[in-house]
Amino acid sequence: MGRLPSRPRMVLALVCGAVMGAIVLVAVMILVPATERATNCVTLVTSSSTEKGDLIKELADRYNAAGRTFGGRCARIESYKKTSGATLDLLAAGKWADTEEGQPEPQVWMPSSALWLGLLEQRGKAGQIGAGQGTSLTVSPMVIAMPKVMAEALGWPHKDIGWGDLNLNSRGGWAATGKQNEHWGRFTLGKDNPLRSTSGLASTIATYHAATKGDYNNIDTADAVAFVRGVEASVAYYIDDSVRFLKTLYEEDQKTDTPYISAMAMQEQMAFLYNHGAPTGDPKQLSSNPVNLKRPLVSIQPKEGTLVMEHPFYTLASATADQKDAAQDFYDFMLERPQQDRFQELGFRDRSGTANGRVLAGANAKNSGVPNRIAVPSAADQDRMLKAWEYTQRRGRILLVLDTSGSMGDPFDKNRKDPPFASKRIELLKPAVQKQLALLHDDDMVGLWTFATDGYTEKVPIGRAGDVRGTISSTVADLNPSGETALYKTVLDANKKMQDEFDSYRINAIVLLSDGEDTDGSVTKEAMLQQIDASRLDNTVRIFTIAYSADADKGVLAEIADKSKARSYDASNPVNVDRMFVYAFSNF
Repeated sequence: MGRLPSRPRMVLALVCGAVMGAIVLVAVMILVPATERATNCVTLVTSSSTEKGDLIKELADRYNAAGRTFGGRCARIESYKKTSGATLDLLAAGKWADTEEGQPEPQVWMPSSALWLGLLEQRGKAGQIGAGQGTSLTVSPMVIAMPKVMAEALGWPHKDIGWGDLNLNSRGGWAATGKQNEHWGRFTLGKDNPLRSTSGLASTIATYHAATKGDYNNIDTADAVAFVRGVEASVAYYIDDSVRFLKTLYEEDQKTDTPYISAMAMQEQMAFLYNHGAPTGDPKQLSSNPVNLKRPLVSIQPKEGTLVMEHPFYTLASATADQKDAAQDFYDFMLERPQQDRFQELGFRDRSGTANGRVLAGANAKNSGVPNRIAVPSAADQDRMLKAWEYTQRRGRILLVLDTSGSMGDPFDKNRKDPPFASKRIELLKPAVQKQLALLHDDDMVGLWTFATDGYTEKVPIGRAGDVRGTISSTVADLNPSGETALYKTVLDANKKMQDEFDSYRINAIVLLSDGEDTDGSVTKEAMLQQIDASRLDNTVRIFTIAYSADADKGVLAEIADKSKARSYDASNPVNVDRMFVYAFSNF
């Protein structure tokens, strides 16, 4: 066969090239996910409350893989989680600066409840929330979750239980329910700090509703104060995030024969997840055949009524027009049936407040109907309740233990020359301690120890905060670092002192700050950890630790906190020193 003329050959080559190019393009489009093909998607940052944060991440990933478009555009969702109270503080500051976790500024906020919007309004920052979305994504009522055996001792499921029934300690603790239960000791309530957590805020409101029979004008009456104080008197300590606490509760269920705690205020959904092997809310942990818990939780709706967490979806006013459109599409996506089904698979009710049989059975919830909702107080009434709570909350007995070894005289970060990193550690610490002493109520008890080479030195004996605050403040101002770090020995001595002087009517705790690691050697880490192990919340001391500077032994400090069933806070960034003290002191 003869050769084609040059022009036909050229045309044929172009046609073949076009066909091959089209084939390659189609192959690429088939093989490469839509999210990778898109190069101009709108980035949308979301911040969710912690108990559903892992679920929102799962749904965001599902959205990103779906190849959705809106008006010819696409969006890519970046999801983060943070307690609603912490997000509120950052939004109310007017300029987002998350120096603790480094989360970027969100354009969408998904708190557990619209109650936080009321508190944002109370701070004069309602303008941070844009117009538009705000409708519920899903629903979960606030409940009193109790180990089943303890709930039965109070008469559940045949008897309706309310907040007043929890005031057992005025009648001798669990012994009031029968001699067979006296080994349980005091009634202990786990409750989130209402300034930081939705469950804490909702349970505080529900307690005041019960105390006033729904008439919020009576918040400050003697009867209401006595009622709320009776409930608060049983609080083991004020948790800053119940998700973390539930992990500890779950682990302790497998270790001990005695219930670790008597009751806890939480969302019904969290009780469902706990009973199904996912106490932290991670969907990956959810199991259809969970471990056989010694003490599964039951979900009790207080007989006086309860608040319902409606999990709103807010687009912030700072979002661009494209981000607002992307937020609307993500919101619409989450209301579609597959995503709504996923919410209910993880223990949430539908948006009307109705739970299916699986949720009710999994959470051991007696009420099969729509929750008995109480009236949501105005933002002004919420503010009054929180201020009143400061006087009704259980008082603390706190020993502040500060590392004054020689390294506290070093720059906070030896590798930097800019303030505050170049400042001496002790000088940054002094104003932080002095400022946080103001967080304590005058009727709290507080004392001060320091420690270095030979262990501890008692600087100020434990006394009423209103009487010793000034003395502690001036003592801190005169501190001078020197010597080594007898960390383990000091922890043992502090724990023994607090145990020997244990006050069952107060929250007994140690706040320990260190910038280094143990250099003493007279006490081993293993011996120290064994002595501070807390198996129950009614008769043991919590040790809250603060890792101060990048040189601090964060691992050991976290072990100390974990062993005593408390929390460890990271102050390796000097900007966060004040905030870490706020977190630690908010437990009291």
